Amino acid sequence: MENKLMSVQETNQLINSGHILVIAGEEEVLNKLNTGDWIGGTIPYFMNGESGGVVDQEQVFVTDFTAVVAQAKIQVYNEEQITKTMLEDRFKDGFSYVLLPAFSSIHQTYALKTGEEPTLFDVPTMGWITGVHLDDIGTKTPKVINGKTGEVLSDKGCVLHCQLPTDKYGELSIVNIYEQGLGDKITFKEDDFSCSDCWINGEPANLADYYVKNEIDVSLPLVADYSGASINVSIQSVDAETGKVAFFAPVLNTREYHIAKPIDDLYAAFCGDLPEDTSGVVCSCNCVLNYVNIGMKGKLSGKFTGPFTFGEIAYVLVNQTMVVLSIHE
Repeated sequence: MENKLMSVQETNQLINSGHILVIAGEEEVLNKLNTGDWIGGTIPYFMNGESGGVVDQEQVFVTDFTAVVAQAKIQVYNEEQITKTMLEDRFKDGFSYVLLPAFSSIHQTYALKTGEEPTLFDVPTMGWITGVHLDDIGTKTPKVINGKTGEVLSDKGCVLHCQLPTDKYGELSIVNIYEQGLGDKITFKEDDFSCSDCWINGEPANLADYYVKNEIDVSLPLVADYSGASINVSIQSVDAETGKVAFFAPVLNTREYHIAKPIDDLYAAFCGDLPEDTSGVVCSCNCVLNYVNIGMKGKLSGKFTGPFTFGEIAYVLVNQTMVVLSIHE
């Protein structure tokens, strides 16, 4: 089945038929869905196959795994369970789809702790950080929904663990148009979602002052090199008065960061980085910052569809990145 925007009525028909789903939409719309084999997260931004990037607060985006999985189980995890217990619950011959509410402690715990787990990369683990319309930040709270029970949660994670047929395996890939620039090397004293003091080229500095004095474009993420893969940390805010910079993912004291190289045509760069072979693609998610900064409204993401989110999970938390799950024989 094609993953796409659907009405509540159409979605309930799938739920009532026993389909295994991940559903994205506004909380008020998700609350109209029947209970069944699904998990959900709040967000109103989507890559839709017909209309391109769109804001839709009346329909939901449905990702249907029914045809590709052998079995599935839904689990809810608290902050203490989201690392070890969640990883232990995964099907060794499958994949797991994780939804976590933005700005919650479980979001931060997953981002800060899960990367330390030695078994993390044993099973493809993807997902996203749920959010709200950008105009509603501060007035509405991101949520996840356990479709089995109808529970709406703001402080827990909801995970769909899927087992694949014996002749299939899952694979995660990312599309990241950003790479490290050639400028200053930035390192940090501790792992955190915010920072004041840091080191720039080995010298003590205040990161907020550095951004203000150098008039740095905050739409450019900090980029670290993970064994050849560029991993972004997006800038949430720069506060010159407090001297603090807030991030959408944690910076790590074991990594070296550079501000990303500027890109002249963001949409052309994004389209140029899309995989040509999409034969095994099952689902994807993208970042709401890409929707805003690239200007994705009304623009197609190639053949890829899914939500634009407040953070993406490709084992670890990433930003300004599209995550793709493919299944191969």
